[in-house]
Amino acid sequence: MTPVHIELQRVQTWLFGVPRLRAMVGANALLGETLRVVLPKLARETGRGWTLAPNLEAYPTADANDPLMDHDDPAADAKNGILSRDGGHFEALFASGAEAFADAAEQLLRSNLPGLRFRVSIDGEQRTKSQVHLSTELPVLAPCEWTGRGLASDIVEQGDERPAVSLDVARRHKAARRTEDGTAVAVDVASLLSDKTKLQALNRAQELKDLVGNGYLALIHADGNNVGKSKPGDAVGDARFFHQNRVFLRRAVQKAIDAHCPDTGKAPLIPLMLGGDDLLLVSRAEIALPFIVTLCAELDAIQKDSTGFKLTLGVGVVFAKHTIPIHRLHEVAEQLANSAKRRFRGLTDGDAKRSVVDWAVFSTAWVDDPEEVRRRDWLRGSGSELRVLSQRPVDVLGEGTGSLQGLVNGAEELKLAPRSQLRYLVDQLPHGRVLSELAFAELAQEAKGPLAKAGVTTPWRRAANNGPWLTALLDLVEITEIARLGRNTEHTNSRREVAHV
Repeated sequence: MTPVHIELQRVQTWLFGVPRLRAMVGANALLGETLRVVLPKLARETGRGWTLAPNLEAYPTADANDPLMDHDDPAADAKNGILSRDGGHFEALFASGAEAFADAAEQLLRSNLPGLRFRVSIDGEQRTKSQVHLSTELPVLAPCEWTGRGLASDIVEQGDERPAVSLDVARRHKAARRTEDGTAVAVDVASLLSDKTKLQALNRAQELKDLVGNGYLALIHADGNNVGKSKPGDAVGDARFFHQNRVFLRRAVQKAIDAHCPDTGKAPLIPLMLGGDDLLLVSRAEIALPFIVTLCAELDAIQKDSTGFKLTLGVGVVFAKHTIPIHRLHEVAEQLANSAKRRFRGLTDGDAKRSVVDWAVFSTAWVDDPEEVRRRDWLRGSGSELRVLSQRPVDVLGEGTGSLQGLVNGAEELKLAPRSQLRYLVDQLPHGRVLSELAFAELAQEAKGPLAKAGVTTPWRRAANNGPWLTALLDLVEITEIARLGRNTEHTNSRREVAHV
C-alpha cells in the first residue's frame, strides 16, 4: 500500500490574488471543492490505472458536538482510502497506481487552482518541487481590469459593473455566485460553518466597502500555537489530534459568530477561510476585538475538562481603510500573528498556555511595517527610564488592562468619558512621565472616574524585575476609538459642505 500526500502551499497568499471580496469568497469555495470533493472523487475513479486501499485502523469517528459532523468523519473516509482532505492537505492510500494518480492530481490542480503552489509526495518521498501553474493567456490587448494580469477574456457582473477579467478571476467570481444563487452547494469549511450560524439568514456584502460602510475594516488572522510540533507522530494519532483541534475551533468560531451577529439585516463579518487550526476573517472594525475575546473564551471553555494538548491561538488583527490593498493588510495581519506566537513561545513551562493577540491601527493611506512604526513611536527614554507606550502583544483572556478582555471591558467604561481629555492624555505619554502624570492629575472627574472603573488609577507602572515603565492608556484609548474610525472624517466633511453652502 502506497500513500500519496498533496500539500497546498501559500494558500492565503493565493486567496488574496484577486483583491475583491466576492472573488476571495469564490476562491475559497474553489479550494474547498477541489480538496474535499474533486480530489477524493478522482482517487475513487476506476479504470484510470490506480486502485484505492482501505485503511481499517482506529481513525476517529465524527464528533457529535461538531457543527460539521456530517462533513467530517475521518473513520469513514479512511475505510474508503482517503486519509486526509482538510487543512490544506490531501492524502490517499493506494493498492496500486500511486504514480498514475499523482500525475492526474497534478494536472487537476494546475487546471482547477491556477497560481496555487503545491507539493506532491509518494510514500513519504517528495515527487516534485513546489509547483505553480502559469496562465497560457497571451499578455496582449486589454489586461484583466481587476488584477492587471492576464488577458481580459470574460465579463462578470458585479452590481452595476461589468468588468472584463481574466479566466482565473472569472472562475473565482462564478464559484462565489453559484453558492449565492443556490445552483451549487459550497463545500469549503468556512461556508459550511457559516450556514450553521446567524450568517445563513443575513445579507452578506459583495464588496469590502459594502461591509464596512464609512467605518474601517478589520482583517483577523488566527493560527494555532505549537500545533505542528505537538502532534503524536503516527498516522492514526495525528488524525485524531488534528480532528479534535479542528472540531474545537469550529465550535468556538460558531459561538463567536452568533454572539456578534444580529438576527436580521447585514452581516458584520465574513469568514474567508477556516482550516484545521487557522482562521481568516474580515469584519467591521468595532466588532473585531470583542469577537476575538468571545472566540478564545469559548475555546477555553470547550477544553476545560480536556487533558493533554490545549489548543490556543496566536491572533493578528489589522485595522485600516478598506481601500488599502487586501494583500498588504494580510501581510501585516500575518506579521502581527507571528508577533503573538513569539510571545506564546516565550512562556515558561510553568505558565498556563493561553491565546495571545497583537493588533495595529492605521489611519493612513498605506500600511507600514508595524515593527518599524513601533520602534519609532512606542519607545521613549533609555536605561532605567525606558518607557514603552503599549503592552502589545497581550494575552486575550484575563482580568485587568493587561489583557485584551480587560481592555475591551475597560473601553466600555470610557464611552461617555470626554474624548478630548483622553486623547490629550495619550498625547502626553511620549513627552515623559512627569508631564503625563501631571496631565493625569489634572483630568476632570468625568474622565478620572471612568478610567478608574476601567482599571487605570495611574498612568505608569514598572515591569517586573525593575524593567521598563509600561502604560495601558494608549491601548485602552485606542480600542475606545476604533468604533469611530472613519466616521469622524465623514462628519467633518459634512459640516464643511454645510458651511460652504
